[in-house]
Amino acid sequence: MAQKKDYLKEVIEHIDIKKHNVVPLVDAMENMAFTARDLNRAARIYDMMLRDKNCGIILTLAGSLFSAGLKKVVYDMIMNNMVDAIVSTGAIIVDQDF
Repeated sequence: MAQKKDYLKEVIEHIDIKKHNVVPLVDAMENMAFTARDLNRAARIYDMMLRDKNCGIILTLAGSLFSAGLKKVVYDMIMNNMVDAIVSTGAIIVDQDF
């Protein structure tokens, strides 16, 4: 029977958003369909929110994002003043126990 250590062999690597320039990729998605176009639109709206000094940005998080490799992304957003508040489910807090 498999044990816990057998399932935990692969280490999840957290992405470093500072090492990648995704702007051209997201810009190219403007003329695509479905979720690609939605991602482009969301990025444009977020850019407008960052430029608007009177806009408060609330980051909502659900699920096990930190254990999935997004911990550094959220950290960098906080450290670079890209969000004003965070609303989260308990799953992210529980992830910190591992």
